[in-house]
Amino acid sequence: MTQALINSILRVIKEKKRFLITSHVDPDGDSLGSQIALYYALKRSRKEVAIINQGSIPSKYRFLDREGIIKSRAESLEFSPEAVFIIECPSIDRIGFVQALIPQSADTINIDHHPDNDEYADINLVDEASSAVGETLYLIFEAGKIPITAEIASSLYAAIVSDTGRFRFKSTTSRSMRTAAKLIDLGADPKKISDHIFSDYAPQTIRLLGNTLAGLRMEADGKIGYVTVTGKSLEASGAEIENSEGFVDYILSISGVHLGLMFKEISENKVKISVRSQNGFDAALFARSFNGGGHVNAAGFSLNGRLDEVIDRVIARAKEFVENG
Repeated sequence: MTQALINSILRVIKEKKRFLITSHVDPDGDSLGSQIALYYALKRSRKEVAIINQGSIPSKYRFLDREGIIKSRAESLEFSPEAVFIIECPSIDRIGFVQALIPQSADTINIDHHPDNDEYADINLVDEASSAVGETLYLIFEAGKIPITAEIASSLYAAIVSDTGRFRFKSTTSRSMRTAAKLIDLGADPKKISDHIFSDYAPQTIRLLGNTLAGLRMEADGKIGYVTVTGKSLEASGAEIENSEGFVDYILSISGVHLGLMFKEISENKVKISVRSQNGFDAALFARSFNGGGHVNAAGFSLNGRLDEVIDRVIARAKEFVENG
């Protein structure tokens, strides 16, 4: 991350008046926390700002958007943006329908930390040293002397704590820990934020978790573990698909597991796969073999096909992956 890129971003913030903020389809904790933090930072500078994403907010992250700022419909954009921030998204195609809302005249700013980022924007700040885009935004705000309120600090902290898995993923560094400490000093409440993300579950989420873990399957002599979330399990528990966010992480708590997978039946002919890895295995590398992406320890992709067919295809590839190291 160079100072020249930060200066370019700060110059856009200073000169432009109308901003659109977006992220990848089905946004996660880092993308949501980062977008909310950037929204409030821009609003404090008297800018006109909108956040639009394709996909709903998982229930455990809704506390970040109590005012209903984030929209998921194209008609929610009531002005023509002069600049567009694309947050934590390695490919422009992954923002879904929002791509059609970007005028050709708009400056585009791509802020990410994925190593496989396509660098598709006018300004591309891809900081692989950051544990989360929330960490990168903190550095931008600090460099630009942009005031960080308690609300902004809380959103940035949520972005970091979610993308580091409570500071236990390999991406956690001394810089990310120092950044988190500064955000606490600025008003972020670590207990409240962690409770919302990791503990504050509705009864139907716990029912779905129980049903999901009860169906755990192991392969490759215990090196691979996988679970499924189906339409039937959602109906039985009374939960929504977004309630399953983070379930895949439980698989890595099993001794000897290198690769954890969760198959989510989005429709009769589409499956979303979440990937987690440890012990030196690269989840992003595995996901890229199916045109997906992500981080070393957390990645994902989607495939068309019936659930059973997708499972057979992915598990066969996963066995090759763990056996070949």
